[in-house]
Amino acid sequence: MPRPAPGPSASPDRTVPVPFAAGTAPTDGDTAEAPLTWSQRYYLAEVDAARAHGRGLNVPRLYRLRAGTTEADTVTALSELLERYEVLRSRVVRDPARGTHQQVHARGTLHLAVHEAPAGTADAYAEAVLDAITAPPLDMTHGWPLRAALVTEDGAPRHLALAFGHVAVDAYALVPLSAHLVGRIAETDPVARTAPAPGGPPRGPREQAAAEASPAGERSAQRALRHAEEAYRRMPAAPPPAAETPAGPRYRFLRHRSPALDLAVGAVAAHTGESPATVLTAALAALDAARTGPVPGEDGTGETRYGTVHLISANRLRPETAAAVLPLSQPVPCCVDTAGTTFHELVRRTAAASLRAFRAGGGPPDRLAALLRTVEEERGVHLDATPALNYRPRSTALPIRPTTAAELAAAAPRAATEWTDADPWRASHYLSADVDADGIRLLLQIDTAVHPPEWAVRHTAALERLLCAAALDADLPVG
Repeated sequence: MPRPAPGPSASPDRTVPVPFAAGTAPTDGDTAEAPLTWSQRYYLAEVDAARAHGRGLNVPRLYRLRAGTTEADTVTALSELLERYEVLRSRVVRDPARGTHQQVHARGTLHLAVHEAPAGTADAYAEAVLDAITAPPLDMTHGWPLRAALVTEDGAPRHLALAFGHVAVDAYALVPLSAHLVGRIAETDPVARTAPAPGGPPRGPREQAAAEASPAGERSAQRALRHAEEAYRRMPAAPPPAAETPAGPRYRFLRHRSPALDLAVGAVAAHTGESPATVLTAALAALDAARTGPVPGEDGTGETRYGTVHLISANRLRPETAAAVLPLSQPVPCCVDTAGTTFHELVRRTAAASLRAFRAGGGPPDRLAALLRTVEEERGVHLDATPALNYRPRSTALPIRPTTAAELAAAAPRAATEWTDADPWRASHYLSADVDADGIRLLLQIDTAVHPPEWAVRHTAALERLLCAAALDADLPVG
């Protein structure tokens, strides 16, 4: 009888050492130290918070291996990966005297777990292995920010499952990683759509930390702080805590898939000429503004109303960071005036506001937190500066075209909503959108200390209603 698919605690059939030796360091103990970068500090705080809930915030990737790939080929490809990208051989050092920083190791060994799948089950078995290695937290103090498993069938390698620590990579860092593995052992992978930039070695954590500590880095920090302060002084106050925190997990996750939503977002994008990401951002800003009343205009006359959505800025505009394998993403506030406008015009306003937010980019997390506290004290309100939208496009695009009321009505019954499990982020509500040619898959996280579970259902339904209405009415008023 075939054994069941592995669970989170399943042991591999065996492990294989993956030694690496970068540079010319004479001993296994040679290291170099560096501060954590701004993005790494942001992700480390999130990882530490998720650990309390038994989750790791790890980034999963599953690669189907080319026919004829051997175990030795896989070991070599992984060794090359570790030797080329120093963030994968870095460990977090928590030193009360010197502060938290990182050590880059020149040499070491990664352990590759090998799982033999029952005959005919390699694909499903590999997915289960990926889940098993992704959910538990990684020990980035004593281990590497990478967990690896090889799935074999009849003794032949079929899949390579990897779980990367978020302190080491973000989504864009997966592009050169995947390109490397596709070039060595893996079949074509959608993430490997762009090869690493040619030239010298890619920027690592030491180079990025030095850049952030430079005069140019301080100018970037000041730009981010100015943008954040402008948003903090405009954004609506956070909602009060829930009257009663429901029993069960603090963070709940609602998965939503709706063909009508796909049609609506594509239609508004077609009408406005803006991206589906901007359309979703505008809808969230409209919902955020709708829960507050109007405020006086900045000139003291008239009224205005702001909606704020914290976006994930990748901040990879500079050539030296385009192919960097390290995280460069952080949440940035996108604050939009929603008063006296139509939804389609709000989408255009949101496009401009998003561009300003992305250009400002991330900054030092401690200085941003101090700024937030200062503005809260001066305004006498509590502000929610946690991420609210993570738009994750795949290599294929959502169809962009007009739609009709009949088409939306026919698509509506095919919507599916379910509660699920996922990694928690420190956010009152956090919408992840995975988007490709097949549509939009939403995952809404809520913090039940702020919102009761039924709020997630209402929020998702309100988002879809607004977008469906805007798809049919270019003059739909907002606010």
